[in-house]
Parts: sequence; C-alpha cells; structure tokens
Amino acid sequence: MATDRESLETLPEPLDSSSAPPPLFDGTTRLYITYRSPFAQRVWITRNVKGLQSQIKLVPLSLHDKPAWYREKVYSVDKVPSLEHNHKVIGESLDLMKYIDQNFEGPPLFPTDPEKREFGEELWSYALTFNVIMYSSLEGGEAIKGLSPALDHLEAALHKFDDGPFFLGQLSLVDIAYIPSIERMHHLLLDVWKHDITAGRPKLAAWMEEMNKIEAYTQTKHNREDTLNYLKKRFLNCLDLRKNPGRESKLQMAAVGNKERLPPVLDSSAEQPPLFDGTTRLYMTYTCPYAQRVWIARNYKGLQEEIKLVPLNLRNSPTWYKDKVYPTNKVPSFEHNGKVVGESLDLIKYVDINFQGPSLFPNDPAKREFAEEMLSYSDEYITAVYKTFTKDAPQELGALLDYLETALQKFQDGPFFLGQFSLVDVAYIPFIERFQIFLSAVRKYDIGEGRPKLAAWIEEMNKIEAYNPTKCNPDELVKSYKTYFV
Repeated sequence: MATDRESLETLPEPLDSSSAPPPLFDGTTRLYITYRSPFAQRVWITRNVKGLQSQIKLVPLSLHDKPAWYREKVYSVDKVPSLEHNHKVIGESLDLMKYIDQNFEGPPLFPTDPEKREFGEELWSYALTFNVIMYSSLEGGEAIKGLSPALDHLEAALHKFDDGPFFLGQLSLVDIAYIPSIERMHHLLLDVWKHDITAGRPKLAAWMEEMNKIEAYTQTKHNREDTLNYLKKRFLNCLDLRKNPGRESKLQMAAVGNKERLPPVLDSSAEQPPLFDGTTRLYMTYTCPYAQRVWIARNYKGLQEEIKLVPLNLRNSPTWYKDKVYPTNKVPSFEHNGKVVGESLDLIKYVDINFQGPSLFPNDPAKREFAEEMLSYSDEYITAVYKTFTKDAPQELGALLDYLETALQKFQDGPFFLGQFSLVDVAYIPFIERFQIFLSAVRKYDIGEGRPKLAAWIEEMNKIEAYNPTKCNPDELVKSYKTYFV
C-alpha cells in the first residue's frame, strides 16, 4: 500500500490482470483510474476538492497489465476514468467532472454568475482543442512553436476576471480540466527544450503557483521523473535528451522512428512466443499492407514499447500461429487482454481507443461522419484499383484516383483527408504507396500528375516518421506485382 505524502488517505495499489474484480453494483461508488492518466486525474481532483474521499473509492488499474474483467464486466470501452454509481458505469473525464459536481455534496465547482458560466463553457469546450494541439505539436517535433498560440489564449483567458487568480476568478471545474495537461507540458518542455511556458505569461505563472497550493490537486500528482520518462516514450519517442537541447533534440526525435530494431521474421522452425503472458503483440508480416495499417497506428501513438511486433513468414508459416494464436491464419492479428482479434480496420480503431497517445479520430461530427464513410469504402476502393491493373483501363483508374483528389479537398485545415492526420490516412497510405510504385515503374504513370492535393498528401505522408519505417521495398514490390498483374 502507498500512503500519499500530502495526506492520510492511503492510496490502493493498482490492480493488474491477476487481480479479482471488486463487487460490482454493491452500493459502493467507485472511480476507476490509472495514477498516471491526466484524464483520470481531472476526476480524481474533482472528487478531492469536494471532499468525497470516503464516498468515492479509488480503484486504480495497471496501465500496462489491465485486468480483463474491467472491459468485460465494468466498462466495455476499456478506458479510464470511469465511475460506478447508482447501478451504472459512465465515462469521459469532462462529463464525469460535471456529474460529480452536480450529484454529490461539497463546494460547487461551477459558478452561478451568467457571464462566468458562459465563459466557463467556452473554456470547457476549448479543453479538447487544447489537448489536440498539445499532442500534435509534440508529435510533429514543434512543441514550442505549436503550443505558443494555445498558451497565449489561456494567458488572455486568465485576464478575464480579476476577483481571483483562476480562470473564472475562483477555483472551478475549468481549472481542474486544464491543470493535469499543462503541468505535464510545463515539466516536459523544461526538461527537453529548457523552455519555460510561463515566461512572458505572468497570469499563467500565477495560476500554476496557486494550483500547486491546493492540496486536493497536489495529492493527485504522479512522480515527476516517472511521468517525464513516460511522456518521452509515449509522445516523443525519444530517449533522455537533456544533453542535447534545442535543435539537436528535435532532430534526434525526428529520427527515432527509424531506430527501432525490427525483430527477425518467424518461420515454421520458430518457437511460439508465450501466449497471454501479459505482453501485447501485433502479429504481422513486413510486406502486408493490411498489417502495415496497424503498424503505423502503433508507431504514431508511440506504442513501440507497449505493443511488440511478431513478424511472420506466411510462405513458411509456423503451424502454431493457425493452431494456437489465430485460426484464420491471416495477418494482422492482435494479442491483448487475454484474447486475439483481427481485421486491420477494426484493429486501428481498437489501438486508438484502448491505448494512450495522440488521438487518431476527430471530435468534430462532420469529420467523424466523413471518416466513417472513407473507412467503410476503403477496402472496396482498393479492390477496384487492383482490378484496373489486370486490364488496360486508364479511365477507370483515373476516376478512382480523382476520387481521392476530391476527398482531399473536403477540409481545408491541413493536407490530410480530415485536415489533420487520422486513421483515414493510415488506412489508405499502405495501398497508395504500392499503387504509386507499381504504376510509376511499370506503366510510367504518375498518380500525382494533375492531382495537386493527392501529390501534396503523399509528400506530407512521407514526412511522418511513424510511417517511414513501415514502407515496403520498392524493387521487391515491383517484382511481386509483375507476377500478379503483368
């Protein structure tokens, strides 16, 4: 058992895959969390500020060895935080903060003043945008430049009310929504870039100072060094960069994606890895575009340590893969939480939903709808393009490529299908990569000619380090495709 250094509350040890579940719906209100999650921390702080330590019991889970019963019996979404109360389990950190404030006794955490409520809701909505900006800036290696406008926005927001140092003057849910992420970024940028986010932002500096006087918050803070190491692995994919600040550090980070040592391919003579031993595994082949989809998603979310690659030789496949791991004998498949699941489109969503890291699916309803449309059509689209390879059908091929050109014009806030990089790009790029190589080498056909959006998309995709290490060998691809299509 671990005792919080700030108070007498004894923090329970995290539950792993060997732990028995607590009795569900026995009248106890439970907050399921991981101690490291900033989203769970929001709800934990809210619980503490309202003095609900006795009424809401913490149930911490092991992030890397999560018990299967959590997904199967408690919260099928399999994310934290979730709250068990009144014979139901609900999730989403922002929703849970409001739920606790409205349904439990304790000091109210949202003002009654109409002007403050309106501004509070505005900042509340911006919290999602802020996190997207934060993580995408880190992923792109431009953390300082990318975050500055968002931090300036918060600095301006802290000038709105002068009756206290907080966003709405007095402490509110708005402060609780922002502090976990801002504190983490403050430490990370100081450590990696030697950059102080409060420099030139006096209100933000004062706000952080006041937040760190609040025991309900400081009780929830995770070990700083552990959090830093976690953030570097998860979002930066970098090692200890303290000796190389500034530009050298950024260049190091950009190169890390190519430095992963890829495991050797397993053939029929290879021994089977231990099944369901707590390790998460992606079974794949290095040449399969469907497996490449999941490989890219895993890399982009910074999960190289959490998800181990198990490359197979399907021409000389180990019998244990079909007999004991995945009876369909196809790749990719994914071993996680005591089960093996497959289908590449399902798996990229599964990895995005069930693991931390930059989100690959938008919150905007219009973008979500278009994303589902593109994902649903992707396999039909791919089949249609391959069919044109077996016959002389330049008009059919051109129309199919024009479809992508049109799709890339839908959103103007970036060069990708949904503006920003998403699962849609992940789903299409392995195949577009192969189409481009084959058509250029064999048919002397440039798929980007006359399609500026498609050409720009391919160029931007080739800048993404999560994708580059997964690329196929062009010579081997051309040789293989000639066998099938020429």
